[in-house]
Amino acid sequence: MSPLRWRRLALLLATWALMAGPAWAHKGSDAYLDLQDSAEGLQATLSVALKDLDLLLPLDADADGLVTWGEVQAATPAVLALLQQHARLEAEPAQDPACALAWRFDGLERRSDGAYLRATARSACAATARIWRYTLLREQDSNHRLLVSGQVGGQPLLATRAPQMDEPLRLQADGTAPRGAAATLRDYFMLGMLHLLEGYDHLAFLLALVLPLGLRLGRRTAAGPAEPAGTAWWSLLRTVTAFTIGHSITLVAATLGWTSASPAWVEPVIAASIAATAVLNLWPVPGLRAERLALVFGLVHGYGFAGLLSEMAAPPGLLPWALAGFNLGVEAGQLLAVSGWVLLVQAVVDRRWYQPLVVRGGSGVLILLSSWWFVERIA
Repeated sequence: MSPLRWRRLALLLATWALMAGPAWAHKGSDAYLDLQDSAEGLQATLSVALKDLDLLLPLDADADGLVTWGEVQAATPAVLALLQQHARLEAEPAQDPACALAWRFDGLERRSDGAYLRATARSACAATARIWRYTLLREQDSNHRLLVSGQVGGQPLLATRAPQMDEPLRLQADGTAPRGAAATLRDYFMLGMLHLLEGYDHLAFLLALVLPLGLRLGRRTAAGPAEPAGTAWWSLLRTVTAFTIGHSITLVAATLGWTSASPAWVEPVIAASIAATAVLNLWPVPGLRAERLALVFGLVHGYGFAGLLSEMAAPPGLLPWALAGFNLGVEAGQLLAVSGWVLLVQAVVDRRWYQPLVVRGGSGVLILLSSWWFVERIA
C-alpha cells in the first residue's frame, strides 16, 4: 500500500474514532421495580433514569445539557401520565378497577449511572392472578430493560422484562408465585449475555486481546514458522480464561457486598485497559504475558458488570441464581463475540496486509477510541 493510501486510511480511522460517542457499556438502560405484598395491598416502587425519560419528554427544557430540579418538577405530571399508560397492573382474566395504579412522585435517587425519578403506587387488587405490563421506551430504546424484585404472595420475586417483547409478568397472590430458581437463572442468563454483547468497551477490550493472535480454522496458526500449530489457540484459551476468572471474582464479590468500587474510577480504568492492551500489541513488553494482563484488567471489568446486579435489591434466596445466570450469560456472550471475530477474519488472515492493517491499524484505532472514552469519563 502506498504512503498516500496509508495516510488516508489513518485519517479515516482517526476521524471515526473521535466521532464515536462515549461507551458506558456495563450499565445500560435499566429501570427498577420493587413489588411488596402486604395487608394493605400491593406496594409498587418504580425508578426510571432521567436520561431515559428525556427520550420521551423534553426534560431538559432549555436544552443546556443539564436537568435541574425545577425542570424535573415541571415535567413530573407528564412523567406520571406516561407511567399510568406504560406501567400497569391488571387482573386476569377479568378487569378489576381496584387493580389500577395511581402513580405519585416520590423523589429522586442516585444510582451508579446518574439520577433516577422514583414513583410509588398502591393497589388493593384482590384478584388471585394479576398481570404486570411494562411498555415504557419500547419504541425509543431497544436495549431498555425492567428489573423486578420484591415479595409477592409470600414468595420472593426476581425477574426481568424487555418492553419490546410485550410479555407480561404474571403475579400470583395465593402464595404460588411462579418465579423460582429456574426462571431466575434463565432470565439473568439472557440479561448477562445481552449485557456483554451491548457492552462496547468490553467488546473492544476482547478485540484488543485477540487481535494479534492470527487465528486460523483447520490450518497452521499465524504464530510464526518457529512455533507449533495450535500455539495461537492455546494463547486464546489462556487469555480468555484469565479474563473470565478476573471479572468473575469481582462480579461475585461486589454483588454479594464483600467489596465495592466507585464507577467514577472503574469506568475510566476500563477505558484505559483497552488502550494499554492495544499499545502492547504495537510495542510488546518482553515477559508480560497476555493472560496476566487479562486477569488484572478482568478484576476491574468485573466491577463494571456488578453495577447492575448490586442495584437490583434481589431477595437473598434468589440472588445466587441471578448471579450464576448472569455470569454464565456473560461468558456465553463472550464466546459468541470471540467466535464471531474468528469467523470474520478467516477470509483475510492469510493476506500480506493482515498484520500491518488489521492488527496494527486496528490497535491504533482502539487506542484512539479508548482514549476518547477515558477523557469523557473523567471530564
